[in-house]
Amino acid sequence: MRQAHLMKHPLCERCKGNGKVVPATVVHHVEKHEGNEALFFDAANLASSCKACHDGVEQQVERRGYSAEVGLDGWPVDPNHPSNR
Repeated sequence: MRQAHLMKHPLCERCKGNGKVVPATVVHHVEKHEGNEALFFDAANLASSCKACHDGVEQQVERRGYSAEVGLDGWPVDPNHPSNR
């Protein structure tokens, strides 16, 4: 499943959204599956990441529930960030 996803989506989705072209090496679940097999095997719940994004931003989002990334204006880009609520 991982290999098939990376073949279809070879670039890090977060980097691509920031205008960078970085190969993806990790596939992660967008929504935590927490043992739910249907969610675990749902291809629509997968995202391609480079190791840096996965081990940094993606893990932060999983722990905190939001990303601390800021935009060019200095404000957090994640709508779930406490500053945006």
